Amino acid sequence: MVFDYIPKSRVKNLHLYKYSGTDKSLVSKYILGPYWNWLVTLFPTSVAPNTITLSGLLLVFINFATLAYVDPGLECATQLKLDNTAHTLALNSAFPSDAKLLPVNPLFSNFGIPGSAAKVDFAPRADSASRCLPPWVFYTWALCLFAYQSLDAIDGKQARRTGMAGPLGEMFDHGCDAINTTLECVLCCAALNLGRSVWAPASLVATLANFYLTTWEEFHTGTLFLSAFSGPVEGILMIVFIYALTGFVGGPLFWDRGILNVTGLAKLDVVKDNLGSRFNLPLNDAFLAFACFGLLFNIAGSYSNVVAARKSRKQSALTPLLGLTPLVLQIAANIYWIRANRNFILADSRALLPFLSYWGITFAYNVGLLIVAHVTKAPFPYWNAGIVWSVLMAVDANLPTSYVQVNPERQLQVIYASLVGAGALYLYFCWDVITTITEELGMACFVVKPPTKLKPPKKSQ
Repeated sequence: MVFDYIPKSRVKNLHLYKYSGTDKSLVSKYILGPYWNWLVTLFPTSVAPNTITLSGLLLVFINFATLAYVDPGLECATQLKLDNTAHTLALNSAFPSDAKLLPVNPLFSNFGIPGSAAKVDFAPRADSASRCLPPWVFYTWALCLFAYQSLDAIDGKQARRTGMAGPLGEMFDHGCDAINTTLECVLCCAALNLGRSVWAPASLVATLANFYLTTWEEFHTGTLFLSAFSGPVEGILMIVFIYALTGFVGGPLFWDRGILNVTGLAKLDVVKDNLGSRFNLPLNDAFLAFACFGLLFNIAGSYSNVVAARKSRKQSALTPLLGLTPLVLQIAANIYWIRANRNFILADSRALLPFLSYWGITFAYNVGLLIVAHVTKAPFPYWNAGIVWSVLMAVDANLPTSYVQVNPERQLQVIYASLVGAGALYLYFCWDVITTITEELGMACFVVKPPTKLKPPKKSQ
């Protein structure tokens, strides 16, 4: 069957699963580790580890629901009115004190929306920002995200306390993390005043690629590697700090200030004479550019671990690169779709949030298939329905005469239909995988019931 995610020929391999992981984070070892060890003792052993995992994800959903309710068009999360005036001048008019130092020079003018769509007045004026996203919103985001990190860190500890460690826990944990990756990326862009800019899809590409590479690495090495600076630890703490600071300074507009102005370097004559405004990036641009460069180091680290594992087994180090095909295809298709019809998805306030949600769900489905292949020792999943749909709709949207997305309203309907379809597909995937694993291992998902059928088979299927 096409949607039989763990076929009978692979079910017995669930008994062979054994978790392997390494965490090189000093923050995790010396600061958060003792806190997590204490926190897990507050939970009675009657609480299932998957319940803890899901509770953390629900907190993130609350954050996302707050954004969707307060600012569904991401207009308040992309402040400053766009008109014929240069974005640089608009930024300086919002911070007159900074204009006396160095003008701000963003990497992408007009929020990165090229062509005629750049003239669309899609963002409110700066003086209306306080009515859109009050400080309490960002404080709740910070608290809920920190709580999510805490719960995500102790679910494995609770699994060992209750004797429920196994493939279902890894599937559940990674699935929730995959969903959280997209939601936090959107929320972080909103907090940085880049909600409906070219940075939104760009940062989503970077964060999803980083997550996919970690899973791809685990598939080929059998070990989950967390580096000295990892997303689940330092990355989340950085985002918590961004949320808290955004609330403290009164809103996202703060992040449009020039980095040389904020740091005081713009007051130095040597900086003015040699750097000028060319390197006076807004804080938000500087932060996300740094994050994108960090992705390159993670790519190199992941591939080096895969190469070492493959060479130890005397296997080709190039073959695993084919496993990046699903990620590349999904990214290329969705970017191509975004750029259709004068960047309609970025320019229309109704389109971007549901589109990014669709992208996140199909990505979670993509990663989910990879994790299933890992725990069942199945071949690498090179394609899936979500990728095929993105490719078809991207091509259709860019045709001179579209067959489906014939006008902006129809394109919006397709985006919402794609979101609903992706959600239904992913929910069925979760149901099928959870049902198969619990029945095979004789355990429960949300009730403390350790596996009763853990005898490994004599031979791997």
